Amino acid sequence: MSRIVKEPEERRKELIDTAERLFIAQSYDQTSVSDITKEINVSQGAFYYYFDSKEDVLVAVMEKQIALMESDFIRIAHNSDLDPAAKLNSMINRFLSISASGKKIIGYIHQAKNATLHKKLMRVRPFARIAPIMADVIVQGCKNDRFHVERPMETSYLLLVLIASANHMFYQKNDDLADSKNADQADREFLENMRAAMEDLLGRMLGVSDYRFILQI
Repeated sequence: MSRIVKEPEERRKELIDTAERLFIAQSYDQTSVSDITKEINVSQGAFYYYFDSKEDVLVAVMEKQIALMESDFIRIAHNSDLDPAAKLNSMINRFLSISASGKKIIGYIHQAKNATLHKKLMRVRPFARIAPIMADVIVQGCKNDRFHVERPMETSYLLLVLIASANHMFYQKNDDLADSKNADQADREFLENMRAAMEDLLGRMLGVSDYRFILQI
C-alpha cells in the first residue's frame, strides 16, 4: 500500500490520535513506536521527525487532553445561563470527567517506576492553562458577593490540586472495588463520605452558604 502524503500538522495529529487509541486498547507499556506507525502506514523515521521518543508522544496526548479541557472551561465561563457557583461546579466536574485515555495515562505516570516521566509531564504545567479561567469565575463571584475569597488565583490552583488528588484516589479505589467480587460495604461508604466531605470543603473554601456543590466522581 502506498503511503499518503499529508500536511505536517495533520500527520502529527494523526500520530497523536493513533497513539492515544493504542494506549487505551493495549496500554502504554504494550504499545511500541512500530505499532503506532504500522497503524497509519508511515515509517518510524516519520514518527521520529515529530517526536523524540514514545514518552514525547505520551506528553502530546496529555497536552491534547488539556487543550480540550481548556476549551470546555472557556465555554462554561461564557455560559450566561449559569451563575458563578454553577459555573465553578461545572468546571470541576469537567475536570473530574477526564477521558478514558487520560485516566489510564494518569494512572500509568503515577506509578513509582515512572517518576522521571511524571516530572517530564509536569513541565507541561497543565493547571497553568485552566486555573486562570477558574480564577476569573471566582473573581466574578466575589464581585457578585457569591464567593468570599481573598486570593482567587491561588484558590483555583489549590482547588485543582485537591480535586486531582481526590480523583486519583477515587479512580484507584473504584478499580479495586470493581475487581473485587466481595467489595467491602465499608469501602463504598468511605468513598461516599469522602465525596460528601469534598463537596462541603468546596463550599467552605469559597465562602458559599447557599449553594451545594455536587461532584460527579
